[in-house]
Amino acid sequence: MKDQVKLAVIGCGGIAGAHLTGYEKLLKAGYDKFHFQAVCDTNRKNAGTFANRIEQMTGNRPAVFASVKDMLKAGQIDAADICLPHAFHHTAAIPCLRKGIHVMIEKPGGITVKAGKKIMAAAEKSGAMVATAEQIRRCKGARVIEWAINKKKMIGQPRFFTQEVMGHSEVPWGQYAFAWRGLKLLGGGGMLLDAGAHFADMILHVFGPVAEVSADMRTFYTPMLNGPAGFGKQRLDVEDTWLTTLRFESGLVGHWSYSREARGHNVQTGVYYGAKGSFRDRQEWMHPFQHGADLMLKDGTEISYEKLEKQYMKALSKRQVERLFPYGLDDGIANECWDFVEAVAEGHAPEVDGVAALKAKALCYACYESNLAGKPIRPADVESGKVNAYQRPIDAYWKI
Repeated sequence: MKDQVKLAVIGCGGIAGAHLTGYEKLLKAGYDKFHFQAVCDTNRKNAGTFANRIEQMTGNRPAVFASVKDMLKAGQIDAADICLPHAFHHTAAIPCLRKGIHVMIEKPGGITVKAGKKIMAAAEKSGAMVATAEQIRRCKGARVIEWAINKKKMIGQPRFFTQEVMGHSEVPWGQYAFAWRGLKLLGGGGMLLDAGAHFADMILHVFGPVAEVSADMRTFYTPMLNGPAGFGKQRLDVEDTWLTTLRFESGLVGHWSYSREARGHNVQTGVYYGAKGSFRDRQEWMHPFQHGADLMLKDGTEISYEKLEKQYMKALSKRQVERLFPYGLDDGIANECWDFVEAVAEGHAPEVDGVAALKAKALCYACYESNLAGKPIRPADVESGKVNAYQRPIDAYWKI
């Protein structure tokens, strides 16, 4: 057990800022089992700005490093929160794990399945822990609806669902935070892997394993990108549109579709049907149940999410409330940060580990592999490494 976890943040961009806001909420709520020991970013300006914010927040300025190697040489770190582009998850995590430093990695927990497995192998060898920064299932709405579907069986046996987001949106590809997401070698894929990792994790968490996937993808808009991460000018090469069918081992079937190049009518819907009724998701993105869902029973009775939330909270014990919503927080990112620190301090497993990240990533990559192969693909075959044609060039480029 540790009285206070010495924490490093690796990568000081946008998502790291969201994590820092989560840590700040914890501090303001009275949770102080962590101390910011270091920040690390190859962009020294970003790292310095991040350190300044921590100093303003805590009164203590962390050490600033431009490389993980230099940070590890300095020592005195218990855990690292890794907030880097997908291609650099494994290059930061593995050296930390080899030193016995616990890590929390932003989804998808490594750019490919092979990268994720190498991270897990390093953790197993050293005994250090791998947590996944997966906030959606930790949001109150998601916890309520998972309970309503699986514990209370409110819609009976799940039968089928449709989750569709279609519209036209301009993306500021000139900004670094978006540019790396437009290249397969940096992001692994497009939004299907980036935001889709949240969808995959939540769907697996609620409905169980997917037996096979059929997917069709398109890229309609291919602008030139100005050299993210030293790549030089490159043309966007990831999907902006996909249509998939997911067939679950339970018999459930789901349609999952998205496009940011849908000109004309917008479509934003997520409805999950069962033998007794359906849940209409209040979320308009790829974060199932993050903001709850409204229930309609087969006889037409409607029950609002607010009523379901009250029932759920009433059903929880005081200890469960303290664990699921620490310090009264129902912010998913704050709760994932708390869970990571608490797991390191108390020496137990995190709620979402590296295995969960691997399974969500395998489901996403099964879609890419299906599109490439032109046939249904089993996520289990992607997870095992049996199917990896889409990922192979990424692994080869990064020598994974």
